[in-house]
Amino acid sequence: MTDVQRACTTAINRLRAAVERCISHLTNCKVLDTGWRGRLNDFPEALPTVTGLEIYRTSG
Repeated sequence: MTDVQRACTTAINRLRAAVERCISHLTNCKVLDTGWRGRLNDFPEALPTVTGLEIYRTSG
């Protein structure tokens, strides 16, 4: 791999890891546990908003 390819791969992996951490946090969250998941259908913007905030928080 060239240096540019390595840099691109690193950047993509950092973003992917942040999203995976966010998903992990959401699946462990009590609010999203059984019985509450259906409520997310009422608020379709909630999940992308929380994901975006988590990515912003982890990227520094």
